[in-house]
Amino acid sequence: MKDDIRKYARIGLVHHMLFPDSHLDAAKHAETLAAFAARTDIETFDCCLPYAEEFRKQMVPAVRDCGKTVCFAIHFFPLRLLPLAAKTPVAKAQTWMLIDDMIEQAVSIGAEGFIFGSGIPPFFDAKADDFAAFDDFCLELCEKLAPHRISAMLEPFDMDVDKKFLYGPIDDCVKLAERITKHYSNFGFELDMAHLPLMREGFASAIERTAPFLKRVHLGNCVLKDRSNPRWGDTHPPMGFPGGEIDVPECAEILNALYETGFLSETKRGNLVVEMTPFPGRSVDFTVADCFERLNKAWELV
Repeated sequence: MKDDIRKYARIGLVHHMLFPDSHLDAAKHAETLAAFAARTDIETFDCCLPYAEEFRKQMVPAVRDCGKTVCFAIHFFPLRLLPLAAKTPVAKAQTWMLIDDMIEQAVSIGAEGFIFGSGIPPFFDAKADDFAAFDDFCLELCEKLAPHRISAMLEPFDMDVDKKFLYGPIDDCVKLAERITKHYSNFGFELDMAHLPLMREGFASAIERTAPFLKRVHLGNCVLKDRSNPRWGDTHPPMGFPGGEIDVPECAEILNALYETGFLSETKRGNLVVEMTPFPGRSVDFTVADCFERLNKAWELV
């Protein structure tokens, strides 16, 4: 493709991956997020807000008024400890206490999307009532987000490799979306390409099957074949990371499928967001520049 990819996509980044230690220091979180919101090389980004109330209040106008489309991500929710698919009154109350606070944050920054994973129990340990409980959660989440015109964006994860979440297999995710969208139109997927090898899903096939519900795409990388690699699993190394599954050829396959399904188009520019940690020993800006160069090379192959 000769045209600039930005004619077909809103290019974005994920704050909390490029600054993976920001959750340890609210002041640092606020400082890096403010600078992130001011970047001129992106049109959209994913973020969460600092825990400390004083810094959260500072960040709301910085993010809300930055001129970019923003999605709120629930990275501070303990998905491996507390189920979204809660079944008891106490567990449901605990879950919604945190999620309601996050919805309030999403509304405050003018987010267009609310990104969430399914969490525990793992797919292969789950029973029918776990899936039913997650249906109930999705329905209630959509109901609460709908008045604010915020989309609930489920991010599928691996079932038995690293995160071991409830969802999940792409076909099961599509069936879930079909059930939820019978009631609410603001449900869809944020499909993370770095998760697909861990899920044993093909890039083009997963994109084609999720296309009717695809609202946002993450580009990234994972290490799968070498368990001794310290970046093995769902750790989001950058594209081109040694031993990783995704570099320019795989990215070209992904972009071609997104173009063929209409996610990338001049009339409806899809949100294409890079989620990665920095190269070891390299700066954030170096990593972003390197990634964008690889992205452009991949686009040339489409």
